[in-house]
Amino acid sequence: MAALFTTPKRNDTTAGTHVAEPDVRRRIGLAHGSRRRVTRRIVSGAVCALTVSSLLMPSVSLAAEWVKVGGNKYNTAASDEAGTWSWDGADDLKLNNYNGGEIQAAGKLNVNYSGTNIVTAEWIESINVSHGTNENAELNIQGDEGGTLSVTSTEDAILSTGNINIDGAGSVNATSTGFDAINAGGDLAIKGSGNVNATGASDGIRANGNITIDDSGAVTARATKDKGIGADKNLTIKGGGTVKASSEKDAAVEAKGSLAATNASLNVNGVEYGVYAHKGITLDHANVTVRASKGRYGGANALFTYQDDIVVKNGSTVDAFAEGEVSAAFSTRNDRPNEKGGHIYISDSVVKAIARYVENGDGPIPYSENQDGETRREPQGENIGIIAQTSEGVTPAVISIIRSKVTAEGDTAAIFVRAMSADGKTIGTIKIENAAIQTPEGGKVIDYRKLRDGIYEAGQAIGTGDATVDSLYIKAVAKTTTIAPPEVAKPEDPKPDETKPAESKPAESKQNPKPEGSKPTKAVAASTTKAKTTGVLAATGDTSGAAIVATVLAGTAAIAAGTMASRKRS
Repeated sequence: MAALFTTPKRNDTTAGTHVAEPDVRRRIGLAHGSRRRVTRRIVSGAVCALTVSSLLMPSVSLAAEWVKVGGNKYNTAASDEAGTWSWDGADDLKLNNYNGGEIQAAGKLNVNYSGTNIVTAEWIESINVSHGTNENAELNIQGDEGGTLSVTSTEDAILSTGNINIDGAGSVNATSTGFDAINAGGDLAIKGSGNVNATGASDGIRANGNITIDDSGAVTARATKDKGIGADKNLTIKGGGTVKASSEKDAAVEAKGSLAATNASLNVNGVEYGVYAHKGITLDHANVTVRASKGRYGGANALFTYQDDIVVKNGSTVDAFAEGEVSAAFSTRNDRPNEKGGHIYISDSVVKAIARYVENGDGPIPYSENQDGETRREPQGENIGIIAQTSEGVTPAVISIIRSKVTAEGDTAAIFVRAMSADGKTIGTIKIENAAIQTPEGGKVIDYRKLRDGIYEAGQAIGTGDATVDSLYIKAVAKTTTIAPPEVAKPEDPKPDETKPAESKPAESKQNPKPEGSKPTKAVAASTTKAKTTGVLAATGDTSGAAIVATVLAGTAAIAAGTMASRKRS
């Protein structure tokens, strides 16, 4: 089972899938790469060099040094006779029902549009702002309500070697038939109440820096070859709007920093990854739907982070589904002592996490027939609804569920957590507070322990029975589980300090006995036997917080049941 939990190498193999080293010809092909990726490296290097040099210069606010409209270059204020465009010779370029060729500038440019505007170019970017002699590039686009700006190119549709800011109540439609729809060499910010639609043959929306979407409208990003949305740093989504991202061949969303979605809706559909945030995922009062289909090596992760945590809190609703030979709906892992990660915290929210080998099937077929008619054994699939893992030297893996309804399914296991160590003393734990395991009947947190290649794997899963298990491929490990809080009469607000409970120390278990002289503590895991709830909070009678989830459930029952019927295992 080690294949699912190997350290991921992005752009090499599917996270969690072990693949043999490519042959010589394959390595040569990878070394050369595509013209697009090589060009990006060159541009990124140039941007870094210019950024460093700009830090050594006094900060000044200058205007665009020149603009080019429809192939004609201007160094002083200019406009056309029809009044479809005008430049004030400084920062501002106004468009009013413009229909023409590319727009370029050096330095800072503010594009203000009204009416219906169309910018079309071939073999050159439609809108491109580059660094000037005395000022770094900055492109600001703002439109009035009812206004549209439609930009199409065989190259990048909208490009700035510096920052890009899109604001206002209008609509921006960017389409690239060859490369990226919207590409920022610095940071990218989308705000206001307008709509942004970006469709790229490569990326839909990307930035070498941070991406911030603070928009009450709708942002849609589609990609053919690469990411729907890709940030080299952090991705922040807020403002009450809706963000949709998809890719036909890659992750729908990738942030090399963190992803934070607050008071917003996020709907993504990707290949191999739905969301891949290298430095953590935080969903705060967010409505999230994420799908991941198998990549070229058969793996799929709907929500995945490496070297940080997944946090779902404050009335969030999350529906995550992954389909592949090796798949997980929620997945986090960490094997680096100096990094955080390997923990999943769910509080006051509704979560559905499903991982399947085949969406409408019962798992892998053990044997298959090849082209020569010879029957051979197929590798067993590894499909886990919610999985957290850490290695020796880092804080043990934890899955914490507080006052939340969680439905998890996996052909291999519904919920599983483990820590790996040389001595077997480090144990991954599942903690359930003010909620109870409703299914399977007699369900509880059970221990898992296995010695593999000289390394101990110690953790927990949801299952039945009292014995410690050494395999997930047995009936004692639940393939489907429902965890929900008890009903209460009086609602209360969430307790912020309970979002991340103190779980940095391994919980007491059969493999990790309580040190001598330590004070007794109450059990954390809650279970249900014949409708009787036990656990640390239930035992004290403190059930008021569960009403928060009851309120959440009132508006999200479809997520709890939703597509379950169509994916019900026979």
